[in-house]
Amino acid sequence: MENGKFLIICRECDKKLTNLPILQIKNEEEFFEKVKKLKPKEVIVDNYNFKYEDEKKFKALFPKIKLTVFDDTYEKHFCNEIINHNLGAKKEKYENPKIVKIIKPLIRDEFKRIKKRKFKREGIFISLGGSDSNNLTLKVLKILKPLKMQVNLYITNANQNLDKIKKFAFLNRWVKLHINKDVALGMAKSEFGIITPSVISYEAIFMKLPFIAIKTASNQKEVAKYLKREYKVINEKEINKIPRLILRRKKRGS
Repeated sequence: MENGKFLIICRECDKKLTNLPILQIKNEEEFFEKVKKLKPKEVIVDNYNFKYEDEKKFKALFPKIKLTVFDDTYEKHFCNEIINHNLGAKKEKYENPKIVKIIKPLIRDEFKRIKKRKFKREGIFISLGGSDSNNLTLKVLKILKPLKMQVNLYITNANQNLDKIKKFAFLNRWVKLHINKDVALGMAKSEFGIITPSVISYEAIFMKLPFIAIKTASNQKEVAKYLKREYKVINEKEINKIPRLILRRKKRGS
């Protein structure tokens, strides 16, 4: 933050997602150099790779700058404030709960706008996020093929299997492929979702979209545990259960 204005510093940034000014950096050392030059009053870090030792170095270099970090895995920290916006987050699970702030899950404005509109809901919304290095999206699509249901698939250019997915969607017209498109609209137009137990699960709940969550990473453990109270959560080895779970739900009519 500089003179009351926000500035995003990142390695890889999608400028379409924000109107804030962006500075791209290569590593932590360059990050420290930018902070030294900008002299902000506060720095907020949202980066799993910015660890305890990085925070300790930051505070040694800039003792007067408030360092706030986002955390949802209850790691050890050396900062002024920790923010956890996970569902079911608990202060007491941290080493120093006095500096922890629990906030409600963040919902972007586009979800609030889209929710006010009414759409005919049909098909299955799928968004499994990130680089999809395990090719999970394509595995799920192949498993769903016998159901002959429309799939509204939302992915980004970061998907490592993008070309394979494009080819599959071209050959299987029941897959409606959306690349770098508005996820909120996709949820509003779908009757069911297949997602991960991460930020997107908060958004699905807000949009009242029933879903199955597939746990794909260790940092999803806490959200997965919370979601299991009301939603079906499976791991990657259990994806063959998905068609049966969807058909069971359709049979119940709920």
